[in-house]
Amino acid sequence: MHRCFTALRAALLALTLACALFAQRDLSTLVGIVTDPSGSVIPNATVVVTETSTNEVYTLQTNTAGEYIRPALKPSIYSISVTAPGFKKAEQQGIDLRPGERTAVNITLTVGEASETIEVTASEPLLQTESTQVGAALDSKQTAELPLGSTRIVEFLARLSPGVLPPEPGSRDINGGGFSANGVRSSGQNNFLLNGVDNNSNAIDFQNQTSFSVGPSPDAISETTVSTNGYNAEYGRSAGAVINVELKSGTNQVHGDLFEYMQNRDLDANVWTNNLGGIPRGTFIQNQFGATLGAPIIKDKLFFFVDYQGTTIATSGGAAGGLGFGGFDTIPTPAMLAGNFSSLLGPGGTSTVNGQTVSFDKGMIYDPASTSGTGSNLSRTPFPGNIIPASRIDPIYAKIAALYPAPNEPVVTGSYPVNDFYVNTPGYQQTEQGDSRVDYKLNDKSTLFGSVSWSNTWKTKAPPFPGALDGSGFTGATENDLNRNGQISYTEAIEHYRV
Repeated sequence: MHRCFTALRAALLALTLACALFAQRDLSTLVGIVTDPSGSVIPNATVVVTETSTNEVYTLQTNTAGEYIRPALKPSIYSISVTAPGFKKAEQQGIDLRPGERTAVNITLTVGEASETIEVTASEPLLQTESTQVGAALDSKQTAELPLGSTRIVEFLARLSPGVLPPEPGSRDINGGGFSANGVRSSGQNNFLLNGVDNNSNAIDFQNQTSFSVGPSPDAISETTVSTNGYNAEYGRSAGAVINVELKSGTNQVHGDLFEYMQNRDLDANVWTNNLGGIPRGTFIQNQFGATLGAPIIKDKLFFFVDYQGTTIATSGGAAGGLGFGGFDTIPTPAMLAGNFSSLLGPGGTSTVNGQTVSFDKGMIYDPASTSGTGSNLSRTPFPGNIIPASRIDPIYAKIAALYPAPNEPVVTGSYPVNDFYVNTPGYQQTEQGDSRVDYKLNDKSTLFGSVSWSNTWKTKAPPFPGALDGSGFTGATENDLNRNGQISYTEAIEHYRV
């Protein structure tokens, strides 16, 4: 029995580690070949890979074919130095490793003294020869400074990638950075990752109006990659694009920022429906503010990064983010609610029914209790004056009818009411969100990483009709979205030159 439990614990541990390895997909791989000027490979050369911002160092050797490989590197900027007996030391700076990519950097050593160094400090961007993946990669500067719409949702940047278009009309995530990739639907057809881990929304019918769970502040993002084609089968899940957002990490230097973005209506035009309804511009005040901070806990070894962002929006009529309700509705007039439909009566006419000529007036309503005849020869008499007697009105209906407001738009006599009620109600949104990340280099082969991201959003919008009538529809008048994403990853490179 003891052996059985021991085996079970081992199986559960293996399964947990396997899930963790599968989930962490944003790490980078650096590969290359070291050769001499004649093109012959150099075995047993020492390759030192250094992350520029943290000074974390990884040392490895080339194999008999002159190849080196270092998997499981955090996406960042690196430098490489290569030494071998009888050759000058070679260094290359500014190597940008992107999430989930395999980057090749080949080094040629020149014959000479080991004390001499050949340094490459500037070069053209590395050509990606290790992957057929199609898409776009945006660094922290592009992510923070490119136009992102009113609420600065980074997923809007996916539209800069080939094969990506705005979402289809009526898409649930049209205001939340939704997009269509490779011709598929927006909602639920793209794969959203945070640090390489699943960040997809599981809300029923995307009532939170985004296809992702947590959307970090643009100021907290180090890189955003969008892959629309040719990506590895490990990503799976959907036929659209894969968008991975990488949080910033701490470095050997203390870094951070404070920010505030404010928008109001001062330079905004009124929406055309307000103009048509004779309503002035509604309220619009939006503030987005926050801070980021990254620093070392132990230099060259242990680092942290934290951020916070708050967003408040006060608006009306659904002009921003669907907050509030605005537009025309059709409601009955007070006279109609009381049973008086005389305003609908128009010119009379005749019609032939079952071979008999029948006279009628336009808009006439008939008393269902007056039905006479049999088979197909049925007839009813109209209500006198097109007015339903008060004695025929159900008390329950009367209470419901009393809830309706009066039309605020004109109704043409002799026709049914159309767009006779214009509504413009206020809406409010408050979002509190943040992220924290810790990176720990245990040794030359092992690293530990963890992050926690959270987002709380509260939305309120006054319904278009009072009381029980409500009329707020599918999304309702209030909405609370509570999103969480937690990750922990232990990575160990067992052999530097095998994967």
